Amino acid sequence: MKSNIKQEDLFAKQFKSSQSKGVITAIDIGSDKIVCLIAKIDEITREKRAIRVIGSGYCQSKGIRNGRIIDPKEAEKSIRLALDKAEQNANIEVNNVYICISGNFIKSHVIKGKLEIPDKTINQEHVSNVIALTHEKYKVGDQRIMHIVPSKFFVDGARNVADPTGLIADNLGVELNYITSDQNPLINIENIIQNIHLNLKGIVAKPYASALACLQDHELDFGSICIDIGCGTTSISIFFEGTIVFASTINLGGWHITNDIAYGLNTPFEHAEGIKNLFGNAIMGSKDSEQYYEVPSDEDNSIMKKFKLSDLVSIIRHRFEEIIEEAEKVIERSGYSDLAKRNIVLTGGTSELRGSIEIAKRILDTNIRLGIPIKIGGLSEDIGGPSFAACSGVLMHCLKQSKKEHETIKNNRSSINKFFKNIMGADF
Repeated sequence: MKSNIKQEDLFAKQFKSSQSKGVITAIDIGSDKIVCLIAKIDEITREKRAIRVIGSGYCQSKGIRNGRIIDPKEAEKSIRLALDKAEQNANIEVNNVYICISGNFIKSHVIKGKLEIPDKTINQEHVSNVIALTHEKYKVGDQRIMHIVPSKFFVDGARNVADPTGLIADNLGVELNYITSDQNPLINIENIIQNIHLNLKGIVAKPYASALACLQDHELDFGSICIDIGCGTTSISIFFEGTIVFASTINLGGWHITNDIAYGLNTPFEHAEGIKNLFGNAIMGSKDSEQYYEVPSDEDNSIMKKFKLSDLVSIIRHRFEEIIEEAEKVIERSGYSDLAKRNIVLTGGTSELRGSIEIAKRILDTNIRLGIPIKIGGLSEDIGGPSFAACSGVLMHCLKQSKKEHETIKNNRSSINKFFKNIMGADF
């Protein structure tokens, strides 16, 4: 990153190397904090690659609300600070970054297409044509395509065909899942990254990224839901047969819980956040009504007020239940509820709230576990929790891209990837 160098940093800067090949930088732009992870892709064998974190940095997020930039100067300062910390930790100067975003402006749409095969034998031209015909059905409007995720192909009604080339068939079909965003939120983020003099390599949707980091391979295949409860937003993604089939975001999260506490206990927002972290629980304890704590009623802590722990728990539980109930409504509307609801992973910073898993299990009536990044090396304890899932997922996305490019070169089958590169600017 090109920026003004403080005098005390000159010695360190002299020995900082430029970003090298195989190094990936991911930045999660959240409403509560900015997370930056710098990672390296290692070639374990000719066929196997892995990714490990070599530097990290995070800080409080300012100028961002519900995934949208509301104060560009403050947002830029926050991103710079997190990036500076990660660069110093990795001893690398970053040039290229991938960004992760969330907000209710992110949507998903599934488009199906089918092509008749007159000569019965499917070739690469048929594969490209069915994808192109399906893509033509999608009307972009004022939305920008973030990801196009092709499911497996359909051959004469048979699902989940990875590569139909060479098969004898009458019909070839494909399903494309479009994850899109409103234009303006992306443009505001792109302007900030440009001001920091970085090359923006891609923007990844948080619902997709969080699931990549937390879901096991068998969960991706058999049907699972990932619910990432952040500060300003809650992201929901559904996976089936190894690919994402639905993504959505609602503007509810941990910020709303804190705001309720501030209002209910008549205390400044900053103190409410501290109380939530220290004493917060979504489940009432047997002696909570007998436990009292003090909280400041003003900014300078000159006026203290007592509150019952049971009052705090009641405030938290009411809002947390609303978040889960709203997420359930989104899942029901997706059309995949019956397939995926049997397995749900809860992640994001607010999922670490005590009692969150138990409340979610009761409302959603299914198996639920806490999701943490599980597929990336080099994550220390302080950056390996649920609040770092989305940023880790961006790294997983980049690793998948690297593997795909390697396989394309090795197998010399590039027509599908070239198609997506033409319409998106990047493979997916």
